[in-house]
Amino acid sequence: MVTMRDQLHTDPKDVTITQALSALGDPLRLRIVALLDANGEMPCGDIYRALGITKTAASHHFKVLRGAGLVWRDHHGVKQSARLRRAEFDEAFPGLLDAVLRKARGEAGSRSEV
Repeated sequence: MVTMRDQLHTDPKDVTITQALSALGDPLRLRIVALLDANGEMPCGDIYRALGITKTAASHHFKVLRGAGLVWRDHHGVKQSARLRRAEFDEAFPGLLDAVLRKARGEAGSRSEV
């Protein structure tokens, strides 16, 4: 059974390479992806506080990441958490996430950004 909340999440198989790269091309969204990759599922509040952004800004970026099939958001009462859809995304785009995160971490080594 597909719920209304499930409809907010795009299947990575339905995402174009252009959509995937566009979502990963934003530095803040890339930081969110890297944070989830390193920590697993996290409360959304912890994510936006860790990155020093507002809840509104975080909501926008989560929406883009969900639309690109990268993130799944779960609801726990009034609280929400997010997790990286690593296996599903890797199946649709083999090696892309590893390459992007490796490059971002290498570039951030001198800037401590990702």
